Amino acid sequence: MTQVPSQGPVIEVKPEPNVYTVLLLVAILVLIVAIGAALWKLTSPPPTGYGLEFSELFKAFTPPR
Repeated sequence: MTQVPSQGPVIEVKPEPNVYTVLLLVAILVLIVAIGAALWKLTSPPPTGYGLEFSELFKAFTPPR
């Protein structure tokens, strides 16, 4: 007579975070911080930044004559 193991409750196990997933999350976080720092520098008043308005960031550049 063969015995079949009893089926207990099935516990789902979350997969371990992969090293590449952690690196991707760190890279995305660094990119967000860098974009934030650049926008802060561009829109700050002139002693610390360039004093641009946010809408001026998306206008076409016209060189001075």
